[in-house]
Amino acid sequence: LDGLERIEDPALRAQLMAVAKDDVQRMDRLISDISDASRIDAQLAKANFEPIDLGDMIEQMLLARESRKQDGEVTIAFARPRKGVAKIEGEDLRLERVLNNLLDNAVSFSPPDGRIEVRLTHGEDRVGLLVCDDGPGIPAEARDKIFERFHSVRPANEDFGSHSGLGLAIARTIAEAHDGSLEAID
Repeated sequence: LDGLERIEDPALRAQLMAVAKDDVQRMDRLISDISDASRIDAQLAKANFEPIDLGDMIEQMLLARESRKQDGEVTIAFARPRKGVAKIEGEDLRLERVLNNLLDNAVSFSPPDGRIEVRLTHGEDRVGLLVCDDGPGIPAEARDKIFERFHSVRPANEDFGSHSGLGLAIARTIAEAHDGSLEAID
């Protein structure tokens, strides 16, 4: 930034400031994600799990995302199950983080007019959550790798550094702390 004062062209100065601002935001996001990823195990070990109706939680999250218009032109559909049939013991903010990470990922790989489906299934002692998108899919050999820390293969139209490669790793850690699992399927 010291040399920025010597640049006389206002357009070039503005362009360089924008680049510096993007770099600072990228670094801030990366540091926050790394910090969160390193604290999450300890925090979950001390968490107080409470009954949560995943249907209610998902419905509220999707309404909030829609009001913020954070998904662009991508449509997210959710078939709400009957109240009370998809209850689990958990920490709501962490479970919201799992779904938000999955949705953010699905949105980033979906075409602009794409559709994402969120499905909730329930059995006697398990609840399943499925997020399906119109993206290009994940090759079979990469399906487990996407949950590793710092793994990031992004769409070509996305700016470099806009993701830390920690979102799916964090989501899997949270799911496992809730006696669940997270996997990518075809």
